[in-house]
Amino acid sequence: MNVHYLCMLSIEDAKNQEDLFQIKSAIMSKKLEDIGGRKGVMEILSLSLDAYKNKDYEKSLKILEPLMQVLKEHPFVTSDDVRYVAISDEMEWVLYQHFCQNPSQQVKNVSVVCPMDWIYRQYALAALDLGDYSTALKGVTEAVQWNPTSAKCRILYAMLCSAEGHWENLLKEIVSAMKYTYRSSDMIHCFRFLKDYFIYKKMYDVAVYCSFLRSRFSSSENVMLEIVGDMVMLLKRTNFDYSSINDDDMIAACKKYGFMPNFNPEVIAVAQDSYEDAFLAKDTGRAAYFAQIMEDLKTEQEKRDAVNLRQLFESHRNPVS
Repeated sequence: MNVHYLCMLSIEDAKNQEDLFQIKSAIMSKKLEDIGGRKGVMEILSLSLDAYKNKDYEKSLKILEPLMQVLKEHPFVTSDDVRYVAISDEMEWVLYQHFCQNPSQQVKNVSVVCPMDWIYRQYALAALDLGDYSTALKGVTEAVQWNPTSAKCRILYAMLCSAEGHWENLLKEIVSAMKYTYRSSDMIHCFRFLKDYFIYKKMYDVAVYCSFLRSRFSSSENVMLEIVGDMVMLLKRTNFDYSSINDDDMIAACKKYGFMPNFNPEVIAVAQDSYEDAFLAKDTGRAAYFAQIMEDLKTEQEKRDAVNLRQLFESHRNPVS
C-alpha cells in the first residue's frame, strides 16, 4: 500500500495492530513531507549537529524547531495493546528486544519513519549546553522514553543531573546506562560521572577505583592524562595507597554500589548471538556491524592481547627464513 492511499484511511479502518501502525506511519510520513521526509529529518539533524560542534547552541536548537513542531502532533500513542518506540541504532533495538519485551504488548519501532530518539537527544544536548535545564529535561525525558536502551540518552540525563547537582539521580542514570552500554567511549563517560559522584560523597577511595577502571577503556593520550590528573588529586585527599589497587577490591566496590566494572555480560552475549545469526544468514553488512561492536566490547588490554595474538599467529604462519 502506498502512503497516499493509507493517509485516506482512518484509524478506525485498521483491522489489527499492523494495519494501525501502517496507517499511523503514513500519517507521520505525510507530516514530514514539508521538510523532505525522513531524509530531510537527517539533513536537519546534521545541520544542528554542525552548529553544536561550532558551539553555537542557540542556532543548533533553532535548526531543530521545525522537527519539534512536527513531533508535537505525532500519531504514535502507546496503549495497553501496543507500545511505540523510536530506536534508531540496530544494537539498541536488539537490546530492547532482549531486555524489555512485554509478552502482552506488541512493540512497533517508528524510527524507520522518524528517528525521534535522535531528535530529542540532540535537542536536549543543545539546550543543556545553552544552560536551559528545563528544556533539556523535557528533551532527554522524551529521548529516554522513546529509546529506553540508549546508553547515550541516559548518560545525557546524567550530564543534566550533574549540572543541577542531583547526585542520586545521576547515579541511577549511570547504573542504567551501564546495563546497555556497548561502546568504550560511553564506558569512559560512565566512570567519569561515577568518579564525580563519589568525590561529592567524599568517598575518595571509590573515586580512585572509578578513575582506574575508566583507564581500561581508553588509549587516548588526552583521556589518560586527565585520568592521571584526577588520580593525583584524589590521592592527596586520602591515605589510600595507589600500589594496593587490585581487581578484587574494585569488583567488591562496584558490587556494593550497584555498578559494573566492565561491559554487561548480557550485552556481550547479545552482540555475539546477533553476529552469529547474521553470519549464518550470509548477511555480510549486518555481520560486519556486529563484528565491530564485538571488537568495541573489549577493554584496551583485551584489544592489545588480541593484536598480539594475531601477530603471533602471523609470525608462526609466515616464519622468517
